[in-house]
Amino acid sequence: MKYLLNKFLANRDGFAVAMFLAGLPFIYFLRDGIKLAPANTFFGVFLLFFPYFLSLLFKDFSRFDMPNKVGMTLLSIFILIGLTYFLLRDRYSAVDGTRELLTFVLIFILFFGTLFLRRESLNETFFYFVIFLSILGAVSLIYFTFTNPLYQFGQRASIILDENGAKGGSPHINSRGAFYGLVACVLVLKYKKRFKIGYIIPLLTILLLFVVLFLTQTMLAILASFIFLSLFFYFNYGFRQVGLTLKFLFSKWYVLLALSLGIVKGISSLDKDSDFITPITNYTSYRFNNIIKSLTGDERGKKSEVKGDESANTRIMLVGKVFERFEKNLEKGKVRYVLFGNGYNALYIDVPHVEVLDSYGIFIFIFYSTMFFYLVKIAWREIRNPESMGTEFIAYAFIYYFVANFTAGIVIDYTRLGMYILLVRFVRK
Repeated sequence: MKYLLNKFLANRDGFAVAMFLAGLPFIYFLRDGIKLAPANTFFGVFLLFFPYFLSLLFKDFSRFDMPNKVGMTLLSIFILIGLTYFLLRDRYSAVDGTRELLTFVLIFILFFGTLFLRRESLNETFFYFVIFLSILGAVSLIYFTFTNPLYQFGQRASIILDENGAKGGSPHINSRGAFYGLVACVLVLKYKKRFKIGYIIPLLTILLLFVVLFLTQTMLAILASFIFLSLFFYFNYGFRQVGLTLKFLFSKWYVLLALSLGIVKGISSLDKDSDFITPITNYTSYRFNNIIKSLTGDERGKKSEVKGDESANTRIMLVGKVFERFEKNLEKGKVRYVLFGNGYNALYIDVPHVEVLDSYGIFIFIFYSTMFFYLVKIAWREIRNPESMGTEFIAYAFIYYFVANFTAGIVIDYTRLGMYILLVRFVRK
């Protein structure tokens, strides 16, 4: 027991980061799936951030690794700008003050907790933690989905929230955890000599995580996974190396056995369970086709004229509304709203980069754009020439929020800014 305790304390920094990245799906399963924990935001936040408090215990604050100075400075300024806009918001604003204040508290906890993490904390044990938590999240989602009598095949899978009268869940929580697990597994295979779990566990975990991506059907995570795998193979393997890797895998008897059994089972399922499989393939095809239609639809925001994916349609309509409001402010001479925005969270747009323009104005929009593309630059440099496997993981993990910056969510969000903080903390290029 003493050995395990000492081992955990020695790796508590890595566990804190892994829990923040990949632990949320399992927390929601405990909280809302099987109701082993109170169904409220504060309890979920406690489970997610308690490892960060543990990481600060017995910390030698005299030892400090220098972060990326430019990135940390830009991000610090933006967080303070967001806090200032929140404190100066209109008292009649529809913003939930308590929830937003909690968000800023969590952001500052992440900021100062991450600032004193050691670079060595993103070691082999950190990868084990991420993979283990991603497996827990994947298995819990699959278990909840197929034991839920209300679930219909083809429906987007998620843990149904049991909080404040919520009727549904967020598949993005599970797909994001699956994406981080996918990155960890692929890097474990790359640095296989430094790990003791072989090929089977990472490969099976990758298959399991692809099942989660298929069940959740979130285009954000699927697109991020595609970009990650494309960049990974481009920068790490040529065609000859890919061929040698495939040759090595298919020379293993257990790989051939698993592949043969999978093909036989697949053919059998296609023959016997067509009524089960057809709705899934039809719905998946419907989702892809509708997203393409919505992207090529009428951008003037008339809902009746756009027949694409509902969420994509709404996003296009809201983006159009932002530019309409910007144009009206110019026409009416409301220079203050053009330069400094319409106020904190003035409109939920679901496109964070455009939200900055609407809520904070053109000055802060230019500043945020500069900051964001600086983050993209240092992540790109790290991907091209990784300093360590831990920093390489952070750079690849940032891809999720690179895509999300233009497709989903809000800009002042602790998961989003937490990833930005991790990037400028560990990637110094």
